Amino acid sequence: MAKTLTEKLCKNDWKYALTRWFWAKPHFKRYFRHIHVIGKENIPSKGPLIYAGNHQNALMDAMAIVCTQKHQTVFVARADIFKKPLIIKILHFFRILPIYRKRDGGSSYDNYDNNQETFEIVDKLLRAGMVHGIMPEGAFNPYKRLNTLQKGIFRTALKAQEAYGDTGGVQIVPIGLNWQNPRKFFKDVTIIYGKPIAVAEYFALYQENPAKAYLKMQETLVEELRKLMIDIHSETHYTTIENIRETFGYDYAKAIQCDPDHPKERLEAEQELVKKIDHIAETNEPKMQALEQTFSQYQSGLKKLNIRSRLLQYSKIPWYELLEDFGVLILGFPFAVIGAILGFLPLSLAKKYEKMIKDPQFLSSTQYVVAMVVRSLQNFILIIILVLTCYNKIILLAFFLALILYAERLMLFYVEHYKRTMGKWRYFRLSRQNDALLNELKKQREKMLSEL
Repeated sequence: MAKTLTEKLCKNDWKYALTRWFWAKPHFKRYFRHIHVIGKENIPSKGPLIYAGNHQNALMDAMAIVCTQKHQTVFVARADIFKKPLIIKILHFFRILPIYRKRDGGSSYDNYDNNQETFEIVDKLLRAGMVHGIMPEGAFNPYKRLNTLQKGIFRTALKAQEAYGDTGGVQIVPIGLNWQNPRKFFKDVTIIYGKPIAVAEYFALYQENPAKAYLKMQETLVEELRKLMIDIHSETHYTTIENIRETFGYDYAKAIQCDPDHPKERLEAEQELVKKIDHIAETNEPKMQALEQTFSQYQSGLKKLNIRSRLLQYSKIPWYELLEDFGVLILGFPFAVIGAILGFLPLSLAKKYEKMIKDPQFLSSTQYVVAMVVRSLQNFILIIILVLTCYNKIILLAFFLALILYAERLMLFYVEHYKRTMGKWRYFRLSRQNDALLNELKKQREKMLSEL
């Protein structure tokens, strides 16, 4: 099995390419509201490469890499999902190999010889100039914080580098995976590819002292990954810092003259904001507690009025803007209804299976896979019916085909627009009434922003 599998993974597979480009990638795009990909120019055109990303969203982390670059990447995943022959066959088709870890349980996990076959395959594919993907934290980490990197990635990289010597060879591409909310459907994700790290630069040190080479590479990769992601250090005040980032990230970006609608500039502004609050938490506990208390009151007030923080930057909402928003709601309503009908089955079944998952790290992955499979079958049936009924009416066929493929997404944007419009309407009424709580929230907002 190992020889056949190795041969398969050491060359590109046209069936895998078709599946990725015409099935997995389109559904990945539909699963999220916005997918921002930054730094693709940093990706070398050919291998051997190792993609190394932070690990906040289980299997979706690998999907984010698979669907946003051109290489056919071989990943490893916890071995306890490699149980049934059909599952193993599917995972191998998607270029996923098992890795055994003690923390995943089971007697076989105590024997690391079980990993030898996987290590040998990865080594051979890197020597053949292919691409490997790994999450060097080693375990799912739901927090916006970089955990300690495991040394396996560096052992793998330097062992493969032996075939190339001290020039050329393996490069590690750091990737920042920034999920707006890993557990919720139709949210944003920002994927940043950093500048590659040449493993050859550490090869001489590796020949002298492998442990020092691993440590030096670890320090470099940690430094590069932290440039590409939100990294909240404080454990005690983590929730407060994360909530402040979510609430004031947009406002802070504007305050420091960054474009809050540009994903990279917004991320850099939020990184700066997090560093400032982390510093307060580390050096001035009384000030941090006071900020925490003010922010808690602020959140309670927003919840009571049922409005978003960003609305408070406006002195008032123009009436013509509300008319435009309500006009969009009226015109878009028929498409939203069609989208709700088409999306009911895949989304409801995904929600149902989500409740059956005991391990929270697989919630998003399960929801994505179930919705993708159900939606594909549903769309296939509907398109066949459509072709049979409208085959001689090209314009009508094109219109309904686009509706089938995109109505669900239009519905989700419609729901989002509805929530924003209702929030604006509430803010419009409260402003005209000169609401006392609203005025107090404006003062609290200005105070916190000035402190930050």
